[in-house]
Amino acid sequence: MSSAFESFVAVHKYQLSSIPEELWQSLFMKLGEDYLDAGNFVELHHGDPMEGYTLHVKADKTIKKHSEIFLVDHAWTTSPETAKEELRLNPSLMDRLENLMNIDPIDAPVDSDDEEDDEIKPSDELVQLVATQANVSEKEAREALIAENNEVVNAIMHLTIDPEAKAEADRLQDQVMGQMLASGKPQEKEDKENRERLKRREEREKTWINQRVEQIYEKMWSYLQTYTYSILQQDGQPISQTAWYITDEVGSAICHSSDPNVICLPFIFSRGASGMIPYSVIFPIKDIGPGEIITCDILPKSIQRESDKLAYLFAFEDRVLLDNGIQSKRNELIDLFKAKQEKLKNQTFTSVESLKYLSAEKVLETLKKEGEDKAKAEKIVVYTDTTFIQQYLKLDNVKFTDDPIKADIIWTSNMFESWDSLKSQQIINRIPNEECITFKNKLNELIYNTFGLPDWYLPTYNITTQLSEFVGDFLSKEDEVNTNIWITKPWSMSSSSSLDVTKNLSKIIRQYDNPVPRIAQQYLTSPCLYNGKKFGLHYFVLVYRTEPHLVACVYNMFLVRLANKKYSIENLDDHESQLTTMNQMTQLDCKSFIHNVEKQHNFKWDFIQRDINTVIKNILIAATNTSQPLGSLTENNTSKLNTFSVYGVDIILTNTFKPIITGVNSSPDCIKACEYDSEFVNDIFSVIDGRFGNIEKSLSKFTPL
Repeated sequence: MSSAFESFVAVHKYQLSSIPEELWQSLFMKLGEDYLDAGNFVELHHGDPMEGYTLHVKADKTIKKHSEIFLVDHAWTTSPETAKEELRLNPSLMDRLENLMNIDPIDAPVDSDDEEDDEIKPSDELVQLVATQANVSEKEAREALIAENNEVVNAIMHLTIDPEAKAEADRLQDQVMGQMLASGKPQEKEDKENRERLKRREEREKTWINQRVEQIYEKMWSYLQTYTYSILQQDGQPISQTAWYITDEVGSAICHSSDPNVICLPFIFSRGASGMIPYSVIFPIKDIGPGEIITCDILPKSIQRESDKLAYLFAFEDRVLLDNGIQSKRNELIDLFKAKQEKLKNQTFTSVESLKYLSAEKVLETLKKEGEDKAKAEKIVVYTDTTFIQQYLKLDNVKFTDDPIKADIIWTSNMFESWDSLKSQQIINRIPNEECITFKNKLNELIYNTFGLPDWYLPTYNITTQLSEFVGDFLSKEDEVNTNIWITKPWSMSSSSSLDVTKNLSKIIRQYDNPVPRIAQQYLTSPCLYNGKKFGLHYFVLVYRTEPHLVACVYNMFLVRLANKKYSIENLDDHESQLTTMNQMTQLDCKSFIHNVEKQHNFKWDFIQRDINTVIKNILIAATNTSQPLGSLTENNTSKLNTFSVYGVDIILTNTFKPIITGVNSSPDCIKACEYDSEFVNDIFSVIDGRFGNIEKSLSKFTPL
């Protein structure tokens, strides 16, 4: 065994563990020479046995189990965020991918000169009209129309003017043209026309390229594969990255089978100082006879449920080897979805009498009494790592500290787990297990398992654990083209850059492979609009405590997030129109919003606000009255602690003014709230601790839930 081969094995030991050892030497040799010899054994077929390309053993060849290993190039390595721009900048890549994916090419725009000819070519109807009116032949009529740029009246006049007048007109025309030539105006006109012609041509070219990009992007999800690698950060700690790639024509022609005859997997070849080269490798796990189709298993090993395995294959509709195609299985998933829907419809929450919460009147009474029972303190020590607290907390008896051990009140924007380190008299803005509502996947599970199918929540699925339910729902709505639209969101992030609106089933399914786990939520296509734009409402909810009863209230001032552009369902990629988190410019205070939206839609906001408060309270009641792991937003064994929390709750309204909850955020950024109401932070602190001495005044800013 050569030292070079030994080094190769040592460096690639982890990857080689998935490959039969008898193939290592051959792989080493082929990698060293970049030897792509699969074409000696296999060939591409088109339309046999399915639409598009498939890979087959040549008619005069046989491949024995573990006898060969083939290298496969990666045609394109990309990321979902950069894919479209990469395609726009690489026409040859678009050509290759269109062929590889069996995409019918879109005809290129005609040359600008040809188009100009088409633009001035008169129609037969116009020719006949001019010929009749001017009493001339169709040939003369056509020439006159071309000369007069299809102006019918001018063409008729051109043909009917008497010879003497025509001669005088021609003389004047020549004289004017001579003067224009001397002044250079004809050249200016020609230059302007050329610029306009070039601009039109560029616009046609841009439109054509964008159409091609969209076609490739829509279909690439059936061909993309992934591998994960680590890079070192500046602090020396590794961070995991995921690469999305499409293999070359050979690799992309391998279709899926539950009884595969080859394995295809990525292999990242390290050339030392020369860097890393990504390949994929193919090797047979069965004897494959002449002409036989080559198949592999594309299902991720992490998928456990059989229904989820079937659902995942719907992302690869044209690449799944089944007797009647993958669509023959669609009813299985639809029936599964409908059965679960029926079960959820019958879901009822625990009777109100047994729930641990107080009426709104009792909440207000509790807050007032507990606040007034505490005498105003000369000094209350506050620790915070949050900028807006440091900037806006201006109560006269506050003293800040850099040491949380010395603090009476701790306000942190970071995750907190050190419950044992807290003293009994300390107050902290965190409640144990609050991720049951602040993580979208857990909030989703909580709502479905407690309320079933409430009308204040859109159909939502955890792509990691509810793939078959989602695909069944999507397939059941396939005829509803204009409303079968979904938005995908990470479990624990809410920035606009992490949101995606799409009607592409394959793309949503492939989010299973995204390193950041996501939910898919049906997109509200009929929202209530403000001046033609979408808007979202962001409420701040103070949970004063959860034991022995829920005590919570909502701040009366809320944020209005307005989309930058008027709403249209035509372009789902236009986040300026679809999302309400993009606007950093338009400032709209809630009082002005309420006044204007009441006028636009002719309703009373008080009724809407009542429904919004009910939805928020429903979430909190479910979280505090449901045991772990679904809920348990309670102090449990940490009941000796004084905990509270402020949550940001996102609400949208339907066009029938029904509130829909879209998310709950822990430790929300309150900068905007402080800019609208400089007393916002003071009010919160005054309510959570009566020792500040402002309980009566501050409570007037809240509505008890």
